[in-house]
Amino acid sequence: MPYAADISRNNPGCFLFLIDQSGSMYGALGGQPELRKMDAAADAVNRILDAISQRCSQGMDVRDYFHVGIITYTTDSVGSPDVQTALPGTSPKEPFLTISQVVDAATVEDRQVKESDGAGGLVEITRKFPVWLQPTASYGTPMCAALSTASEALHDWIVDHPSSYPPMVISVTDGGATDGNPVPLAKEIMALETNDGNVLNYNAHLSEMSAMPVQYPSDESEVPPDEYAAQMFRMSSEFPNPVVDLAVGMGLPITKGSRGYVYNADMVALVQFLDIGTRAASDLH
Repeated sequence: MPYAADISRNNPGCFLFLIDQSGSMYGALGGQPELRKMDAAADAVNRILDAISQRCSQGMDVRDYFHVGIITYTTDSVGSPDVQTALPGTSPKEPFLTISQVVDAATVEDRQVKESDGAGGLVEITRKFPVWLQPTASYGTPMCAALSTASEALHDWIVDHPSSYPPMVISVTDGGATDGNPVPLAKEIMALETNDGNVLNYNAHLSEMSAMPVQYPSDESEVPPDEYAAQMFRMSSEFPNPVVDLAVGMGLPITKGSRGYVYNADMVALVQFLDIGTRAASDLH
């Protein structure tokens, strides 16, 4: 059965995050005008990386069940693609670190959060948060260049790990590529495969609209008449059966045929979406 490979230090899994850092990501997140899209993207990725590292930890030992990469993309001031990586010591050609290296690379920030005081009220306290990705936004959206870079890196990773659980690519973007049609490149990524199945390509499509969010559609007719929504839907993989079973157990509206695509997600839905994509694999080890 595909998507059932055991994940271990000898046979690791792989997460590759593609983060849009174009100028439009500076805009407000739909439904949460106090939050910019770039802040939501960075915060969600940081939270999920922290969750993955905790799932791989036993005491002080972080077990290298996963390789993780973060590719960011924008353009320079003259419009040329600027594809970078966010984790120290990595490059677009070799974007991955082991999860223990990811943990070591974190910086720690003190943040004020509100929590229950146990008496029906809220109290503001300081908590420490690990940070890997900083929010930034400028210029254009060379999504095709980012996907091409990701495809090459994933191909090389698969050559080295042919029997592993298939890599997962999780993109966070607010829409349209400025360097061509990204659909063929996304399909090229989804055609890559290990012995356990095809690469999974998931997309979180952020918006400034206050329209109702769309989560996990199974048919293109379910996505809104946004200029890029149908395109992003076609770029998204169907959830494998083990992921569907997990999501159903979590009470989420996912059925067989649902795709790893959310549109106009708020912060809670964005984190939940990333959690589904990563938890299904990290609960297998």
